[in-house]
Amino acid sequence: MFINIPYSWRKKALFIIDVQESFILERNKYIIENIKKIVKEIEYDCIITTTALNKKDSLWEKQVGWYDAEKKEKIDEKILESLKNKNYFCGTKLAKSAFKCDDINIKNILKKHKIEEIHLTWFETNDCIFATAFESFDLGYFTFVIEEACETGHTALNHQYALELMQYIKITNNSDFIGRENMEFIKIKKSCKN
Repeated sequence: MFINIPYSWRKKALFIIDVQESFILERNKYIIENIKKIVKEIEYDCIITTTALNKKDSLWEKQVGWYDAEKKEKIDEKILESLKNKNYFCGTKLAKSAFKCDDINIKNILKKHKIEEIHLTWFETNDCIFATAFESFDLGYFTFVIEEACETGHTALNHQYALELMQYIKITNNSDFIGRENMEFIKIKKSCKN
């Protein structure tokens, strides 16, 4: 089984969204290996990593019911190791979309690197990946959620439903691209669930 990474002449950024240690569970940790393989095999013009931060009395707590004592979490060590010698930026976000980091200006970073295409990975397919994918598209970027490199902490159904919707609107690496530009892919052997 392979991960199909869209290959184009466009300048590309990889987003690794919310790759913090507390979100890594037994059911989703295999994704870390897929992300490491992508980072190793694909040359991105820049890589953006984010962690989610939740503040007391935030909308996260009030509407969603999620509060984590305002601790800024560390990025997973395996991911950090794979990013050595890469052009990467780390941000902390208080919202669902990775574009909403409050400590780095992602739009400026993407503009500086002349990014035209964004690949999205990690967490959570039906939440922050979903929100970031729609915002990325709306901002004018070719957008591809890399299905084999994202997951959820909840049920597999949440993950699958989100992927099906994003496939339907043609923003995943496994969407049906008939009738559009000829898509070429780089194939990377993927890790699977145990």
